[in-house]
Order: sequence, then C-alpha cells, then structure tokens
Amino acid sequence: MTACRVEPVSGPITIDVRREMLARTPEQEKAIERAWQALCAQNPRYFNGRILSFESFDASTNTAVARDVEYRPHAVRGTVDLGIAFFGVTGVLRSVERGVPRFLLGKRAPTVHQYGDQWEFAPCGGIDPPPAGQERLSPGQIFGELVREASEELGLDLSDATTRPLALVHDDPVGSTDLMLLVDLPAIPSTGTNWEYSATRWLTLDEIAGLHASPDETVIPTTLAMLPLLRDGPPEV
Repeated sequence: MTACRVEPVSGPITIDVRREMLARTPEQEKAIERAWQALCAQNPRYFNGRILSFESFDASTNTAVARDVEYRPHAVRGTVDLGIAFFGVTGVLRSVERGVPRFLLGKRAPTVHQYGDQWEFAPCGGIDPPPAGQERLSPGQIFGELVREASEELGLDLSDATTRPLALVHDDPVGSTDLMLLVDLPAIPSTGTNWEYSATRWLTLDEIAGLHASPDETVIPTTLAMLPLLRDGPPEV
C-alpha cells in the first residue's frame, strides 16, 4: 500500500498561485517529451493542459501555495521527476440513512493515469489554475472546482450543498496532494458514470474497509488514509 500523510485542517483554505516556470535542463526536456509521446500513444485521452502543483501549506493562515505548471512533467514523473505534486480536490460526500452515515465511492476506470479499477471518495479532480492576473483562489472558488467535477463525472449538483474542509492528504510516491472536502447531503442522490468512473456505491466506513479487504476490490490509499479521521476526528453526524 502506498503511504499517505494526512494533514488535518481547521478552516476554509485559500490557495496562493505562483507563475514562475521551473527550470529544466535540455536533457530533462527531451526525456519528458519522449515519455509523454509514449503515454499519448497508449492513451489518446492524455492532454497537456495547465494544472496546479502543490508546494506548501501554512496552517497558521490556512493558506496553501501552488504553482501553475503544465501537466506533462507530472504525467511522466516516473521517468523524469521534477518534484511536481498534482494538486486536486476530493469530495467526501456523506448522507445519513436511517441514522447511519454513508459515503460515496466511485470505481476509477482502468484507463485513468493512477489507481485504475480502484475505489475512491468521489468526485475527485485537479484544481485548475486561475486566469492570468488572479494569484489567489478563494474557498468558494475551490469548492466551485468540486462542483464542476461532480457535475461532469457523476451528474450531481452540489452547488447548494453544505461543505467544509477536512484535510490535505499527501500521496508522496505518486506525487499528489488532495484537499478533502466534507459534503453533507440531505438524501442519497442517484449518480451517473462516465469514462472516469465505471461504478459508484454508497457505503459505511466499515463497508469501505471491508471492500478493500475483499479479494477482488481495492480502495486507493488516500481514501483509506481518511478513514481514521472520519471515525474519530472532527466530523459530527
């Protein structure tokens, strides 16, 4: 299992965005391009857009620092590692049914970049860099990224949902950091699937652990790492 670091947070988070380019040698650039072309040949869905790369978090101000970078160097970090850590937002969707909290899990499609055919808290996606001239993302804008992912990936409207941040989860070997947002829903909604998720389930925390222990299924490390916090930490039903 990949080790993950869980960094609980205590309030709304803002993101300060840096625009300066990271230095690369000509040899690194050539290696990145070779590896990128090989990935694209395997899966034509790869697209070299702009992403945020997580750099640091100041708990005293609840401010994260991220860098506006292209996706290519992150996708090929197994070949050329420039230390880019994909910065994403994940919804921990919760609804209470007959007094028991249930959480939405989505099964990642086999063609996704990491953890194909494994279950995770859903929706989940990258945080897009803001337009030029805007160097900070507000908590509302970050939640807006999750609202967009929920609509695109699951057909859910979260625009009026109640939400609050839980933790930053760092998957260091993979090179990603996820801001986990708890989203409480008054009832369990129906969900759709697309090319990113092949199935969805609403499960209790015990059922999530049991799913991972089954011989035919796996839950991704960042979701598993959140279970102790959800059992014993700040969320209250």
